Amino acid sequence: MFNNMKCLTVFFAFFTFTFSIQAEDKRVYSENDFINIFSGKPKARFLKYLGEPADKQIAIKPKDASKVISRPTDNKNKKKDKMEMWYYANVVEYSPGKTYLKTEITFINDRCRSISFFNQ
Repeated sequence: MFNNMKCLTVFFAFFTFTFSIQAEDKRVYSENDFINIFSGKPKARFLKYLGEPADKQIAIKPKDASKVISRPTDNKNKKKDKMEMWYYANVVEYSPGKTYLKTEITFINDRCRSISFFNQ
């Protein structure tokens, strides 16, 4: 019985150790590192290093946009750009132990064109 308990304890300890090695911690980047690594890069790089975002939004043009800016906005001959915003939480550090609550990445035609950090 003692040998069985000993084997069970060793197995449980080994299983716990293996599981903790496989569970990756989410990496936190400094502001400069984040900008240097991700600025101008495709979505695939974000998915590889950061995984799926916490939230996604797609930019749309309001129905009466031409009235608001007092010029026509319907460009029938031009190709429309695809805009999308991705939001990640707590991935960029601004001082030791403190991270921005939200990081917004704006993609235009599947390339990162803007990176913003927010604490609200």
